[in-house]
Amino acid sequence: MDQGTRHTLTVTSRENAGITVVNMQGSLAATTAEHGNQEMKKIVDAGARKVVLNLADVDYISSGGIRVLILACKQLNNVQGEMKIAAAKGMVKEALEASGFNLLNRVYGESVQLCNTEEEAIAAFKA
Repeated sequence: MDQGTRHTLTVTSRENAGITVVNMQGSLAATTAEHGNQEMKKIVDAGARKVVLNLADVDYISSGGIRVLILACKQLNNVQGEMKIAAAKGMVKEALEASGFNLLNRVYGESVQLCNTEEEAIAAFKA
């Protein structure tokens, strides 16, 4: 990223048949991590237990952004919830795979999973 590029993060959510789909758009970086943490906490505090985190519109992730995802997993685990991460692409997917994020299911069981599409993630809850 250019040094002058400003990182922003937009978080929206919708519920569909008991599954909360969270769309993130922009960058998950140190400068946006606190906003991401607050938004995920609000969603879990509002009662979400099955969360699909759609990262299709996230174009950058740093270790601070990966921490947002780990904290969301912990929050959901504390309330017997689950999270599926959907549609990560390019460097975001590479960063998640390189960081061993897919190994979190060893810690949290099947409560976290990387999926290729939002549809695949939703189907994973029904399986």
